[in-house]
Amino acid sequence: MAYTVKQLAAMSGVTVRTLHFYDEMELLKPAYTAANGYRIYEEPQLLMLQQILFYRELGFELKRIHEILSQRKFEKIAALTSHRQVLEEKVTRTRTLIETIDKTISHLKGTKKMKSEELFTGFRIGVGKDRFNDGFNRNGTTVDCKVSGKDTGGAMCVLEVNDTGWPRHINRDQDEWIYVVDGEVELEIGTKRFHLGPRESMFIPRNVEHTWGGVRARVINTYQPAGKIEEFFHVLAKFKDLPTREQAIEKSYTAEQKDGMKRVFEAHGMTVTGAGLDGDSGRK
Repeated sequence: MAYTVKQLAAMSGVTVRTLHFYDEMELLKPAYTAANGYRIYEEPQLLMLQQILFYRELGFELKRIHEILSQRKFEKIAALTSHRQVLEEKVTRTRTLIETIDKTISHLKGTKKMKSEELFTGFRIGVGKDRFNDGFNRNGTTVDCKVSGKDTGGAMCVLEVNDTGWPRHINRDQDEWIYVVDGEVELEIGTKRFHLGPRESMFIPRNVEHTWGGVRARVINTYQPAGKIEEFFHVLAKFKDLPTREQAIEKSYTAEQKDGMKRVFEAHGMTVTGAGLDGDSGRK
């Protein structure tokens, strides 16, 4: 069945102006334009608009949505399955927070006493857990979000990073701070070399070339503002050609892997400028 832009707007809740904008930016093109100049949409376009709305609901920017939907390997069923999983996790968390609110109301009314620790149910992040149960786990490296940019209005985010290392790079719009919980970290900022042990930390200003890693360690990694660092790890987790630690150390990764990783960094506010301390040029 075919729909005019006005009919699609009424059906989807998206304004006509927005649909025109999606057409202009080539995010959602109509199936064809009728002789009278009307944009006509069919089922493939309706399904694509649904994907756009799902990604918007999940907080993706239009530019990033365009990049995702433009991929030749994009599969609607796989994307819908992923959307469902994310939404189920959000529903679970929302239910937990609602239960905490209800218990707190009852406590304040004096109808049912609440244990002190119950006040923070839904806010506490357990050991080895990610803020949204969506942490990065690949080739022995784990990255768990503890405080999200969504919690701070984009002001900052805090990650727990285990067994990793950065390539040499620049954060264009973010200051970075690392705190070593255990293990040891080798770090270079500009031309200066540092060695950090447990309970030591280092502040890295934005627009300063740096790299760190080289040895196993557990690190608290803070970014201010949050920027796109959380999205970066979500994309990295799905990156099929991510170099392994062995490839990084031996510099045996392919040119395609290296170029692909540079593009991922660039898309999320970071510029790769060289290999890391152990030869790593694309893995964190």
